[in-house]
Amino acid sequence: MAGFTLTLEDLRSAPPEVRRWLVGRIEGDLSMLVSAPPATPPAQAPTLAGCTPDEALGVLELLQGDFAATHVFLELARDEPRADASDSLHAVSISALVRNTRLDERRLVSCLRSINRAFQQVRQDPAATLFGFDQADHIYVHETTYRSIRSLWQELTRPHAPPDPKATGPVDWPMSFQPRELGPSEDIATHQQH
Repeated sequence: MAGFTLTLEDLRSAPPEVRRWLVGRIEGDLSMLVSAPPATPPAQAPTLAGCTPDEALGVLELLQGDFAATHVFLELARDEPRADASDSLHAVSISALVRNTRLDERRLVSCLRSINRAFQQVRQDPAATLFGFDQADHIYVHETTYRSIRSLWQELTRPHAPPDPKATGPVDWPMSFQPRELGPSEDIATHQQH
């Protein structure tokens, strides 16, 4: 495949048959892009488990030390909900996951395995499966799983009211996150003002 760039002046000075040919090629390529078949669930997909909101929170807590797997987990709910969510499966483009997480495919597979193991541990079912795949570059999760992760993601990104400066006592951190208590460094504590 070769690529080249044409300026508007190049197109204007081209013979009419060349311009018609270019327009035909562009229209053909665009029509194929628009008429691409929609994602269809895999024909022989295993029964995918529906992850509840409590289970999604449990998975997130187990993934706590793995930033990449946490990112992939939350990316499964990146897309807006479909208006026709009557289907029990939610499709996510594997290409979009790779692009949005900036992981190579090998690392993405590793993260998906970690997510599924965490789910199996939360559910206490070593046979539970969160994901299905097809040949058209899609990963599938149960619609319940999608909605659970989406609500968790929305809760995590919801703006919280700033703490009341008059309040006394420790800050109530969400999801049992407790920052380390840090004091001034020795250099600052022993620094004398002149």
